[in-house]
Amino acid sequence: MIWACPKCKDVKISNSHRTHTMDTCKCKESSVDFEEDYTRCIGFPMILGRIYYNFFDELVLGMVEQGFINYVNIGDGKIYLNFVDVYMVREFEDKILKELAWEEKKNIF
Repeated sequence: MIWACPKCKDVKISNSHRTHTMDTCKCKESSVDFEEDYTRCIGFPMILGRIYYNFFDELVLGMVEQGFINYVNIGDGKIYLNFVDVYMVREFEDKILKELAWEEKKNIF
């Protein structure tokens, strides 16, 4: 979910993969914990939009195709990663989403 603080105009992207993590704006007036089953808010964050596709899965598929990560295929059509690769993809995902939030902020304010 993409949201902004009405006071400091800080734009954030909250991810459901980070369980029970509050994303807080710079002035600390607004926070969002975006989960798959619920959303907790502190303050009055402005909801700017939602990301409707599974960004993590798209990153994994792209990184597998490029040969950046190894995976285990047991014949069921799913991709199984080890912990190190999952952590690497999540870190990369966070960096990309921070860049998207920065671009979104430039477009809005």
